[in-house]
Order: sequence, then C-alpha cells, then structure tokens
Amino acid sequence: MKNWKKFSKSTSVYFPKKINKFLTLSKKKLEFIKKNKNLVNLKSRICSHTSNKDKIHEMFIFHKKGAYVRPHRHINKLESFLLISGKATIIFFDNNGKPKQVIKMGNYSSGITFYYKIFKSFFHTVIIEKDVLFQEVTSGPFIKKKTIYAKWSPEEKNVEEVKNYLLKLKKIANRS
Repeated sequence: MKNWKKFSKSTSVYFPKKINKFLTLSKKKLEFIKKNKNLVNLKSRICSHTSNKDKIHEMFIFHKKGAYVRPHRHINKLESFLLISGKATIIFFDNNGKPKQVIKMGNYSSGITFYYKIFKSFFHTVIIEKDVLFQEVTSGPFIKKKTIYAKWSPEEKNVEEVKNYLLKLKKIANRS
C-alpha cells in the first residue's frame, strides 16, 4: 500500500503515488485491496491511471461476495471487463429495469465467459457469487454526472431494499 494514495477518506479508490516509466503489478501488490480495512461497502479498487482527467481509465477492482453494484450506465463511454478471479453474473437491463441479457462469468480457466466489452450505454449490474478481482477499462475523463444510476433500483444506503433487490437479481441470474 505504500505505493498507493487513497483518492479520499470516504472511498476505497487508490491511485499510484508516482509513476516513472512503468507501472507493474503482481499478485502481492494487489492483495492489499482485498483486506477488510481497505474496503468500503465490500469494494475496493486501484487505478493505473493517475487522475480522473486521464483519457483512459484502467482499474483493478475487488468486490467481496455480497457487494451491491447499483445498476447504472455510462454516457458516451466504452467499458471492458476482464474477470481475473472469482465468479459473477452480469445483468443488462432496458431503461425500465427489464433484464435483457445475462452473462455468467468466471476466470479464463473456468471455460465460461471471462471478458465483455460494452459499446453502447446499457444499464448493467454485477452479481458477486464468489469474491471477484477484475480489470475494468473505460474511457475518461471521469465525470460523475455521466454515470446514470437506475431510478428503479435502490440506493446503496437503503440496506433492507438492497438486500431484497439482490435476492431478486440472484433469482434472475439463476434462471439463465
């Protein structure tokens, strides 16, 4: 963790303190984001970009089983997702919250889907079935108002609603 700076006290987002010519990562360098003390809402990430203003955002993201990823979409952004470890289901929705596509994901050696790329703006969520570590790449800069959260999904602070919504999503995932 000594090579990383926290974005803010209330987040679990880390940026490199300093980049010379290269940024390298090993399993050992990534392990700190899995520790409970570095998680916020069961999630943590390290960024290989140095600022929210960068044109390309590459992140290594850890979500513990049970983490809630509120359905959202990104305006005018590409997004790719490469699952390194764990097991997850991605659900894509129409604008009214009706599931349109479900993708079961595992790491490369699992034999199931391990990578996707979104070329259009779709509402989507990630159901964490087993702790996951994944790489996400998207176009920058990060502008908060260009991430739209689905009005038909509960906010993270509504714990009981989130719990019930996750049960509903798991049923959708299990039907596929």
